[in-house]
Amino acid sequence: MSASVDTKPLPVVQPPRRRRHPLRTAVIVLLVLAVLAVVALVVGDGIFRGYAEQQIDTDVQRSLPEGVTGTVHSRIEGGSAIQQWLHGSFDDVLLTSDDLRIEGGAASARVRVHGLPVDGSGTVRSATGSLTISQASLKNLAPLDAAQATAPTLGSGTVATSVKRTVLGVPITIGVTLVPSVRGKYVHLSPTKATLKSGPISVPGTTLIRTLLPDGISVCAAKYLPPAVRLTAIDVRSGSATLDLVASGLDLDALQRGDTGSC
Repeated sequence: MSASVDTKPLPVVQPPRRRRHPLRTAVIVLLVLAVLAVVALVVGDGIFRGYAEQQIDTDVQRSLPEGVTGTVHSRIEGGSAIQQWLHGSFDDVLLTSDDLRIEGGAASARVRVHGLPVDGSGTVRSATGSLTISQASLKNLAPLDAAQATAPTLGSGTVATSVKRTVLGVPITIGVTLVPSVRGKYVHLSPTKATLKSGPISVPGTTLIRTLLPDGISVCAAKYLPPAVRLTAIDVRSGSATLDLVASGLDLDALQRGDTGSC
């Protein structure tokens, strides 16, 4: 009979525990903290940017001149809004409005502002923009009233109106087609075509209208714009006109007071 052999399980040998290098742990912790800081900065800057844009919207809408209403939307562009604020001005702000009403007529605007003071006062470095107005906004222009002209009708590159005159005791109405252009602070309307009407009679009157209005009709654009804002171009289309504007050194305090330029 063979003797039994007493067998015991081999002991399990645990591998030596690997110790973490303290420098590697510190680097990982720093990287995690840096990522969290960047996320917090981005989120915080976005919140601040939204708040600042709301404040700009409110300030601009309060500064709209008399006879102009509507909502304005701003967008602060460029780098960190917080850093721009700390520097005292926003580098690049886009202002838009699609529901303006000017003297009862529909209008829209798009303005890009550079160097907008964060406290809402002081001077804007520069700005460019465009304003599109409907012909309903032009019905009460004083120069047209002074020329006894009716409310204008805007066509493709032209402005049409009617001028009333009395010639040799006979009342006549002259339908006039004018071409607008920018001349310094003025929008100049040069007559190019006219039709003479007296009762049922209608005859060409281009020569007569050029005699009655040898210098055309000039409208002081500066009188309708804030100081330091200058009209550079006008594009007339059917039912509307688009005005291109530039400004340099625009005083926000004067803008809030509703100050306008002069000719």
